[in-house]
Amino acid sequence: MDHEQETTPCHPIGVESIMEKIQNLQVTIEESRRYLLPYVKVLEDEDNGLSLSSAPSNDGRDYSDAGIAEESLHCLEECYTAVNFLVNQLADSGLINLEQSNTVHLNSEEENVYLLMAANCIGKADFVGQHFVKLAEANSLTHESGPIDDVVGVENKVVQPCMARMAELSLRVAHLQTTIIPSGMSSTHDEHDDEEDITPDSIIDAYSHYQRRCLRSRSKPAISSLAELRQLATSQNCFVSDILEEDRRRQQYEIEINNDDGNGQVDETTTARAQPHAQAITVLLGEASSLIQPLAAWRDGLIPSQQGAQDIASLLKQMCEEAMEILDNEAQKLAVTVGAWFRPDQRGITTLEQNGNERQEAADLLSIESSLEEMAFMCQVLSRYSTFSRQTVLRDESNKDSSGSELQNLLTEQSLHYSTFETRLATLQFNQALSLATPQLIELGRPSLKVPSIVEDAHFVCVRAIDRAAGTRSERAVWTVGHWVTEVWGVDPGGGMLGESVKGVYQALIEGVGCVGEPPVEQDNQHNAGQGSPSKPENAFAAALLEAVDDGDDYGGRPDHARTGTNSAPASGGLSSAIWGTLGGGSKAHSLQTRIDAEMCCLNGIVASENSCKALSNLFADLVEEQLEGDQDNSDAKKTSMLTFAKEELASHARSYHNLLKQRVRGLVSDLCGADDLFDCDGKLCLQNLRLFVEDEVYNLNASSFRSMEDEERLDAEIIAPIRRSQIFEEIGRDKCDGTVVLQMAEEMSLKSSEIILSVLLKSDNPKEFNDWGALLLSKQVRLLQNTFSGLVLGSGDTEDACNTSSILTQFNRVNQAVSILQLEKPSDWLMFAYKADGGDDTSLAADEIKKVMRLRVDFSEEAIATVCSQISAN
Repeated sequence: MDHEQETTPCHPIGVESIMEKIQNLQVTIEESRRYLLPYVKVLEDEDNGLSLSSAPSNDGRDYSDAGIAEESLHCLEECYTAVNFLVNQLADSGLINLEQSNTVHLNSEEENVYLLMAANCIGKADFVGQHFVKLAEANSLTHESGPIDDVVGVENKVVQPCMARMAELSLRVAHLQTTIIPSGMSSTHDEHDDEEDITPDSIIDAYSHYQRRCLRSRSKPAISSLAELRQLATSQNCFVSDILEEDRRRQQYEIEINNDDGNGQVDETTTARAQPHAQAITVLLGEASSLIQPLAAWRDGLIPSQQGAQDIASLLKQMCEEAMEILDNEAQKLAVTVGAWFRPDQRGITTLEQNGNERQEAADLLSIESSLEEMAFMCQVLSRYSTFSRQTVLRDESNKDSSGSELQNLLTEQSLHYSTFETRLATLQFNQALSLATPQLIELGRPSLKVPSIVEDAHFVCVRAIDRAAGTRSERAVWTVGHWVTEVWGVDPGGGMLGESVKGVYQALIEGVGCVGEPPVEQDNQHNAGQGSPSKPENAFAAALLEAVDDGDDYGGRPDHARTGTNSAPASGGLSSAIWGTLGGGSKAHSLQTRIDAEMCCLNGIVASENSCKALSNLFADLVEEQLEGDQDNSDAKKTSMLTFAKEELASHARSYHNLLKQRVRGLVSDLCGADDLFDCDGKLCLQNLRLFVEDEVYNLNASSFRSMEDEERLDAEIIAPIRRSQIFEEIGRDKCDGTVVLQMAEEMSLKSSEIILSVLLKSDNPKEFNDWGALLLSKQVRLLQNTFSGLVLGSGDTEDACNTSSILTQFNRVNQAVSILQLEKPSDWLMFAYKADGGDDTSLAADEIKKVMRLRVDFSEEAIATVCSQISAN
């Protein structure tokens, strides 16, 4: 039996191949060590304070960061390749099992010897990890400070991919040493190894801290620049914002000088300091993102096996996650530090925090706005990075130290302060706009068309505030600003966020702020008088009219003017002419014209306010749409509901301004056209003239009298000419009114004209008599009125909506129905031709009114009328 064992041949294990791979690995490691020795020496000299000049200058090597990284990666790749060949040969020979860690199949002592030789040789591959750790801890030879890193400039040279690959190779070698080769067979110490043992944990730690050093090095210039500014401000006993403001003024002066010399270039170094805090945070978080993103992509591409933590993919994933977490923590810590510097460095913010010095706040408006611009941008950057961090960096929720809440707390604090300061700045700007409000041109080429500046200024302030708030990506900021915007355009005067002394745009227009081109002294007196004295009529023209009538003692003794010919209406038209005649052309008349101009400006302002509310409502609608697009699962329903509320509230305000426009135009037409019979219908105002004309007109005609009565010249002189010479037509002709205002005036005059004609037709005492010729005459007169008012709109409207005259024709619906009834051959025809106007029941004649109109026809019998009306009532 013993003889058979001695003569049994040994199991073939590929001795020659194993020895060849061992020798190849030893040679590769030694050659790589010698080749990289000059680079290591240069890096050590740099760490010891020696300059790059100590590097050999005649060996043809590149001693830059990128050169060292590329050469090192090449050598380490060769070393790992040799290690990998040896390990695969051992597996092919059956000495180790790559699928099962620390599994060795030994059939003889000879196999044990070869495996031990291979293990010792693989142990020398610690050189890969040791060299990587040296590079990770070394200082840069290209940059002034910091680790070996990418070079950005004319020649972009990347180092990060090389360092990541070397870290991976080091991990793979360390993983082979700890998993494939049994611990009892490996020895990592020889004559060259005086460093500590390289383990996967030490490699992961070295790479993570290398990334941290890169982040600090990249963000150092921006933070150092800000720190120097703060030191300079401290030495000069001023704010950082004061230094920046002085730089801005100097830059503006240099631009003006360069423009005079024909050179208008801007110094970029000056503009770079405009927002140093935001710039520092942007650089810091931007660099952190640029370092984290590749690691996140690398981590997501790894697929660990079922072997758990011993798998190389799991180690690489752990390295990526730890490096990302360290980068994120460092970025948040530095961002919180820079963010804490912001408020004490801003004069404008300090002024707002003092709360109460309105004069100082008004003087620092530019500084306050500049600070808020920077604060809004900082909030946006912080919000974007917080979202990126939550979605990318996987944190251990059980570890409170790594919760990443520092940056979120800073963002919450900044957003809260921004919301408060933004509304206070907007209030200051609105107050200043109120104090400086004057009539302003709406568009070039139309010098008489003016609008109160407070409307455009308020719109500009609101849009700027909304844009800034939306840019912060903070729902709190948008809600707060949206609430302020709805208040400043609201119909409730004062109170709320505006403060007791501040009125909104609506109340400012009611009081005529910015409608007169002189200091608003009368407005203040009127406002004060309204608090302690009986209220005056709301309409300024009614007040002016009553004052003029009270002062005119001889008004009642004036002779009555004829309605026909050239004296059918005053040359200047309506109210202004009457007051001028009463006072003999004194200052009162001039003041009345000023009031008319102010009212025209106010009406333009009301239209502009309505359009502004619609535009702001659409702006919030866009924000709601953006929120819904970014929230597919409707988890932010509360956020969108707040924005929807602001949108609907502004739309409601737009309707309130439209109602105010109707109310003011109604008062204006009553004052200037006499629709309310303020002068006991003496015919001096155009609509009073129309009433007297219709009352005196004869409509029971024959063919001969009809031809004379329908003469164009007669109707134009007695009906149309007084209207065209009216004060309203003259003011519109001077291009003082916006197209929408003109349309509203035409609608109101059309409505009043229709009411006048119907009131004459439907009056019970001394009713008019009509035959078919008279009905034709009345129809022509109504058409002339419609064409006159439509021509007024078409001649001045500048928009499609303003040129739409359908609303004017609607005002004549009831009169047109009456004319249609008067033109019937017999009453029963109305049962066949009866119709309802487009406006509904309010613009159609009632049954009793139809009966009264039919009775005006002298040839309609009472029995026929009663029969038709009974059928109409039954239907």
